[in-house]
Amino acid sequence: MMFALTSSDKQYLEALASGNEAAFDALFTRHYAGLLRYAKSLLPYPTDAAEDVVADTFCAIWTSRAQLHVQGSLASYLYAAVKHRSFDKLRQQRRSIIEAEEELPLHQSEDAYLQPDQLLVFQELNSQLFNFIERLPERTRQVFQLHRDGNLTYEEIATLLGISINSVKTHMFRALRFLKEALQVSGAR
Repeated sequence: MMFALTSSDKQYLEALASGNEAAFDALFTRHYAGLLRYAKSLLPYPTDAAEDVVADTFCAIWTSRAQLHVQGSLASYLYAAVKHRSFDKLRQQRRSIIEAEEELPLHQSEDAYLQPDQLLVFQELNSQLFNFIERLPERTRQVFQLHRDGNLTYEEIATLLGISINSVKTHMFRALRFLKEALQVSGAR
């Protein structure tokens, strides 16, 4: 029995529960393109991750077709499933990155790779930069160091210092502008 694309999702689900592959194909054809666009918006890179998420969602539907009970619209159910699987994929990717970083050998400092003359220039520039940072106003220096050295986000810095995110952005802008201008004047750039 063939189903036209105008058949309701409820009829497709009923047929799908009994193992009708044509119903599954019709649901896939009806919803795949929209779900893929949605997954790509959640997982912009790499593209194949979005395709994997949508394919996994449809595989799960086929596998659990007999127990599948959808409350409300099937489209809402599918979009929610893709969203949850996309977030799972993002968490998995983050975990993989963290695990890979933990397996890397301890990081050598940048100066370990420099020639003696380059090392001297690096040390002088580093010393100049440190002096310029020390000349920043106290709050601006604090925000700059928390962000650059402490790897804190703007939101975390705002919470920690009890200031707004816009204040953090302003302090960072001022610090970067001052350091850039100071380095240009000193001839370091």
